[in-house]
Amino acid sequence: MHSVGRLVHRELRWKFREQHSSDFGIDAMIEIADDGRPTGQLIAVQIKSGKSYFRTSASDQAGWVFRAGKQSLDYWLDHALPVVVVLYDPGSQVAFWQHVTADRVVLGDAEFRMTIPAANRLDGSAEAQLRAISTRPSHTVKYQLFVQLSETLGADHPETLEAADDLVDTLIGLGAMQSARDIGEDTFTRRRRAFGADHPDTLDTANKLVVVLADLNDNKAALALADDTFSRSRRLLGEDDYRTLSSAKALVRILYLSDADGRARALGADTLARCRRVFGENDFQTTRFEEQMAIMLAGMGDHPAAQATLLHRLDAVRRRLGIDHTHTLVLAHNMVLTLKEQGHVEAARDLARDTLSRRRRVLGEDDFRTLRTAGFLVSVLYELGDHEGVRKLGEDTLTRRRRSLGSDHPETTFLADFLAALPNR
Repeated sequence: MHSVGRLVHRELRWKFREQHSSDFGIDAMIEIADDGRPTGQLIAVQIKSGKSYFRTSASDQAGWVFRAGKQSLDYWLDHALPVVVVLYDPGSQVAFWQHVTADRVVLGDAEFRMTIPAANRLDGSAEAQLRAISTRPSHTVKYQLFVQLSETLGADHPETLEAADDLVDTLIGLGAMQSARDIGEDTFTRRRRAFGADHPDTLDTANKLVVVLADLNDNKAALALADDTFSRSRRLLGEDDYRTLSSAKALVRILYLSDADGRARALGADTLARCRRVFGENDFQTTRFEEQMAIMLAGMGDHPAAQATLLHRLDAVRRRLGIDHTHTLVLAHNMVLTLKEQGHVEAARDLARDTLSRRRRVLGEDDFRTLRTAGFLVSVLYELGDHEGVRKLGEDTLTRRRRSLGSDHPETTFLADFLAALPNR
């Protein structure tokens, strides 16, 4: 991280700011500077360092193949700023970069790959290209609109308040929570005074402010506002209205963070049942809340309920698509990791074995997706202390990975190093 920052300062004379918060998939921001003066033009950066990232050469030998999960790709493509991936070689102290765009990636089952060109060296030669892709963040434009409307129409005008509410949304997305709180509290006060506490626009701003307060760890204020907003939404809009359900989900999270486990569990179960009925079993709003409920239930120590919530989601997909459908198997594969991370290791083992058997039959024993599930099962068996099972499956998987992926593939080398580190029989 610091080495890449030094390159940016020395070679480009631009600003480099590490992201100290847990911002998923973004390590730093580069700000373009003219003669030392910051311009507000930004680029988000994901940094990978080490020789392992330079092992797989592109087919034309003009760069290296970078791989990452599709979840990261979705996040980067949807980011408010352009995102570049930087590979840093500590040995030569040289870095290379590539702008993440949809036309530069090749999608796989659960990951994507992209070439990092050897020509894209992170030094002075990259200045023109990086300037061309940099942008001023969207909140700057929205803030200017908000100020303009405040000056021309007045701070309490409906159009000004709508612009302010939109700006709060953008600031939340960028993680600028203190700014979001300042503008959100002012907007909430003005909307409540102008429209009334029960107006849908006032309740909408209140819901956003609950998210901000919780993120800033002001749980007492968040709980009071979430309770009031949910009560008003339920009375005015009905229990099954999508806005009421949004308020309910926010309140469940605050109750959990406030250690009110009994209320969180009861309201969460009711809200999840309503989401399934209103939105459907497979709607994003339902599945996202199912995952959140599973995490909260596990945090409360109710591991059987957390496990049942996750498996309910898998059963719904199996009923809709079929148990051997490739999308069903992707979900089952991903759920193995989720179960393992939440401490349901035996359930993770059983699901991994079933998924591996099905992928072997549907995709073939040497398909990279089958081998990835085998790798998951190896890690689960290791956590359960089944070292004999780890060796047997691990060595078979390693042989197949060498044959189908190559000995230098990162997944092959990772498994080889893992098996080599196992204690002797």
